[in-house]
Amino acid sequence: MNTAPPSIGSRQFSLPSADIRQLCQLQIDRLSKKLPVLDVWLVCWNQLENRRDMISTQGNHGASQQIRPYLESECWISDNLPFLELMPLSLESGNSQAYVCGLGKANAHWDYLLLNTKEQISRFQKDLVKEYAELLQQYLTLYQENLRQRAKLELLEQALQQADHQLRNPLALISLYAKNIELSAETQAQKQQAGCIGKTVDTLTANLDGLLNCGKQAGLCRGTYNLSTLWQDAMGVLSPRIMDKEIVVVRPVDQPVSLVVDGWMVTQVFQNILDNAIHFSPHGGTITVDWQVSPQAVLITVSDQGPGFDDSTPAELFDPFYSKRYGGTGLGLAIAKKIILDHQGSISAEALPQGGAKFSISLPC
Repeated sequence: MNTAPPSIGSRQFSLPSADIRQLCQLQIDRLSKKLPVLDVWLVCWNQLENRRDMISTQGNHGASQQIRPYLESECWISDNLPFLELMPLSLESGNSQAYVCGLGKANAHWDYLLLNTKEQISRFQKDLVKEYAELLQQYLTLYQENLRQRAKLELLEQALQQADHQLRNPLALISLYAKNIELSAETQAQKQQAGCIGKTVDTLTANLDGLLNCGKQAGLCRGTYNLSTLWQDAMGVLSPRIMDKEIVVVRPVDQPVSLVVDGWMVTQVFQNILDNAIHFSPHGGTITVDWQVSPQAVLITVSDQGPGFDDSTPAELFDPFYSKRYGGTGLGLAIAKKIILDHQGSISAEALPQGGAKFSISLPC
């Protein structure tokens, strides 16, 4: 019988924190059925809420009331907790045995697997625990990354709220002045210009509302859109810059790809990615846009011939306020990631071996 846990291998994927907890719960429940255990705890540090999270075996026999408080107190933890190796703990009670297996550290707090067993476990059983510990360690890495992303998104929400306070009143004032100018205009041309200013302010205000809603699922105005049309809209806004740098944009042959998305928000994502590619592309360079469709999702890639970035940069590109552009706010890519995540998609960046950068966006079909 195969007793080893399933492996996630080297695949890169993202799961909500709740789903990762369910996976961890499933694995410790499976482990508990293969060992003579009273309790199994998976303990990790929740850096978003600055507290300890604990997942315990469902349907366990229950440790004694004297042992459990001692184990949960963590007074036995030392700086040299073994990583992915079982270490026995000394208990005053002779009725059971405890073991701990370190899974890593988060903000100086240990993540670990704790077992309270009926008896000492064998070498074979220790090897089995190690296999499960390695898998749980990978799950916890995903869990901690999700917590970091949530913290970044909360920071972004605060930045957007601050932008709302800073922009709302000036936009209202411009709208008022534009209306007054339009009413007192002496020529038709002046009246049209003032009206144009007023309409532009209305558009900016609506777009600001859209950005403030980008982190709220309920704020998405979903509809069915053609992917090619969304990209064409994004390119239309940036066409003067494309022509100014004489950049060639290579796109796939038009094919009907329908997406159920918030069209305006997704267009902003495409526009932001394309804007970055234009900025970093050399004069006369080529930007390649491509997409591949599967039954579940469409993968969109944008590649440029710019300077690219080092291996440490891709993870930072989507952080709020991080920017490699002179005068950049560092919010464009962070907002883009927020919008894509709200659509249950994913976005990533990588450096190309031949130079340049590639951004990949996955959206459900």
